[in-house]
Amino acid sequence: MKSSNEVAEWRQTSSFIAEPKVYGRDHDKENIVQFLLTQARDCEFLSVYPIVGLGGVGKTTLAQLVYNDHRLKSNIFHTKIWVCVSEDFSVKRILCSIIESITREKCDALDLDVIQRKVQELLQSKRYLLVLDDVWNKNQELEFGLNQEKWNKLKSVLSYGSKGSCCLVSTRDEVVASIMGTCHTHHLSGLSENECWLLFKQYAFGHGREEQVELVEIGKEIAKKCGGLPLAAQALGGLMRSRSGEKEWLEIKESR
Repeated sequence: MKSSNEVAEWRQTSSFIAEPKVYGRDHDKENIVQFLLTQARDCEFLSVYPIVGLGGVGKTTLAQLVYNDHRLKSNIFHTKIWVCVSEDFSVKRILCSIIESITREKCDALDLDVIQRKVQELLQSKRYLLVLDDVWNKNQELEFGLNQEKWNKLKSVLSYGSKGSCCLVSTRDEVVASIMGTCHTHHLSGLSENECWLLFKQYAFGHGREEQVELVEIGKEIAKKCGGLPLAAQALGGLMRSRSGEKEWLEIKESR
């Protein structure tokens, strides 16, 4: 069994896009980028744009695509910051991550009041894009998850940015979106069967392995088991990469 530290490490994300090719997210990305370039830019107050979807549906990947879009250059956002929040919505940890992202300096030992003032100074008069990835609500009864008080405390600091600043929030939870969001919620759907197959194929065959005709049709049926979830397509595709026999593929296809 993994310790809490190991689980936290496993759940960590970054702004780096690890996928060689992302399928089925062009329209979602375009909607959010256009929002950032138009509506958010004219907003006097911090815009908070929630991305909501099932675990494994690709919320983090979508946020990465937006974060790295070439149109969101330094003349649009003076600074861009990525923070993986996960299950523990710690205001101090999030603020420390913002400081470390901008200055490359550690600040764990500082008092919360000092940290808040430091972030205020760093964001003052700057238009920024902040991604808060993987925000949870389920542990609020244990004082770990998000609640209105914590968000108000964090938002009061984030509000020191200039006009047009925006925070993208990815979450599985509609409650998180209702607490944090100032804009309509972007509900992220699963991939189509064909998109799921293309992603599955990318992992199952890769670039160095020839597609075996007898495995393609079986593979398409296996890909349907993923239910449109990119994470499932990646996992199953990776599993099949080490199995070259038709019998092995049929076993997976027929399993429940």
